[in-house]
Amino acid sequence: MIKLDEKDLKILRGIGTAAGIFTLIVALTMLLSIIQMKALDPLDNPAIVSVKEEFDKDHENAVKAEQVRALDLMARKAYFSSRRQLETGSWLLISGAVIFVLCQRLIAGSEKNLPSVPGEKTDQVSEKARYAKYLAGAVAVLTLGAIVSSFILRKDLPDLSGRRTAKAEKSEKKKEKGETSAYVSEETFFPDPVNFPFFRGQDGRGIAGGTDYPVEWDAESGTNIKWKTSVAMNGKSSPVIWGDKLFVTGAEGNNCEVYCLDKNSGDLLWTAPASGLPGQPDAPPDTDHDTGIAAPTAATDGNSVCAIFANGNLVCLDMDGKLKWGKNIGTPENIYGYSCSVIIHEGTLIVQFDSDEKVSVMGFDTSTGDMKWETLRRGRSSWSSPSIATFNGITQVLINRNPEVASFDPATGKELWAYEVLSGDVAPSLAINSNYVYAVTDYSRLAAVKPGPGPSIVWEDNMFTSDVSSPVANNQYLFIATGVGDLACYDAMKGDTLWTHYFPDQFYASPIIAGDKVYCLDRSGLMHIVNAGPEYRLIAESPIGEPSDCTPAFSDKNIYIRGRNSIFCISQN
Repeated sequence: MIKLDEKDLKILRGIGTAAGIFTLIVALTMLLSIIQMKALDPLDNPAIVSVKEEFDKDHENAVKAEQVRALDLMARKAYFSSRRQLETGSWLLISGAVIFVLCQRLIAGSEKNLPSVPGEKTDQVSEKARYAKYLAGAVAVLTLGAIVSSFILRKDLPDLSGRRTAKAEKSEKKKEKGETSAYVSEETFFPDPVNFPFFRGQDGRGIAGGTDYPVEWDAESGTNIKWKTSVAMNGKSSPVIWGDKLFVTGAEGNNCEVYCLDKNSGDLLWTAPASGLPGQPDAPPDTDHDTGIAAPTAATDGNSVCAIFANGNLVCLDMDGKLKWGKNIGTPENIYGYSCSVIIHEGTLIVQFDSDEKVSVMGFDTSTGDMKWETLRRGRSSWSSPSIATFNGITQVLINRNPEVASFDPATGKELWAYEVLSGDVAPSLAINSNYVYAVTDYSRLAAVKPGPGPSIVWEDNMFTSDVSSPVANNQYLFIATGVGDLACYDAMKGDTLWTHYFPDQFYASPIIAGDKVYCLDRSGLMHIVNAGPEYRLIAESPIGEPSDCTPAFSDKNIYIRGRNSIFCISQN
């Protein structure tokens, strides 16, 4: 045992006392931070709610729009500041307890024996032993309490390094390690350079085929604007392309239409009605202004064009606009409106039906309209769209929702696997690469999920989360654009934040990777083109001259963007 003189013992007592007081102060501060964090729920901030209500009455009011953004940003910063305080406090709590324990142990082991008073029978050694025992018990309880409370508080806190791994989850799944590892494929995704058939392109993954897409244009001057046209009815659906044909949808009230444009000239080739179907509600459902009735994007496989609308109308047309079949599958009513786009796989139209009454995924035969299968899903309705991926040779439909990321067999609808990841209102669709599936929603977290039997979270972070825009990933990098103007690049495998940049406008459209570039369209209609690499480099910023919330389509070295009023074809030539 180390023997210390009285001076050293005095110093240790001072340090121990300071550490004890420090630990108590940190514990109280963390308690107050927890209370503050609960009170600062950004979703229920009354100031933001009030200003948003005023903005909903006048969407052209730029002052109100800026107030909404500013208040939302302030609430987010306050919320995450409280969470960072808890993150830091948990480590300080442990550190203070450890220092206190060490000091008390050193003091207890170095106390000098006092001289006995004549006639005193006290066993000083025994008394010291009891003192040490009581002290050890007290500090053990304090340390254990600090550690336990620390990690209980930390389990839902941000991972500031971006590299947290779910060790407990890995431990639970260790026995399935061989099966899980074998399940993940090393496929390389090569999208078609001509066809951009679904929301976010081939398989709904946000990666464009081909290269040499333009980076500079200006709608006002006409620079690199090949054509500009409009359609009769408005919509928030994004354009999709097959061959030389471009498809979008529009709606006014219960009147719904599908439009086909010549992608080379912008000429309207045909308009197909999607209204008056049996079971169609007398009045369209109430939706948020940013959603509307024609928010879901259509899908095409070269044989059919399929579209769904917020009133539940589902139609399938041939490539010349002739109705193959149409039906109303029920009105998917929810707080914001319906925005889940459809996707097609081997003749099966896959519909993600998300409503307050029911959440399911359905498969329809594109030739007949017969329902091939329907699978009820767990959890709350979401506003994301399905994607398609292949892992270990198994093709599957992937859906992001609250609380689970889930996978389904596109032929039978059977659930292949599911894993609880998110909470809150889930609107972004999944990002996918050869190894992982990436799920995100605002006020929750961004998580890389290892797919397959025994799925697990590989890494997670919540410093940058999107509310509408979907992330995009290749095998090296993950890009995410947020509703407050942040653009972030992560190491897709490790979760390290490689770079971030703030732009002065929000992102609703999803970023698209095209070659070695990432195209990010903000709500004002300004496209930010950045390097798709580990270092931030702005290549160009090019405007279409009007607001847009729609994800662009890429085909034959041309970019197609739907703005609020017009559809643009952007061409280098």
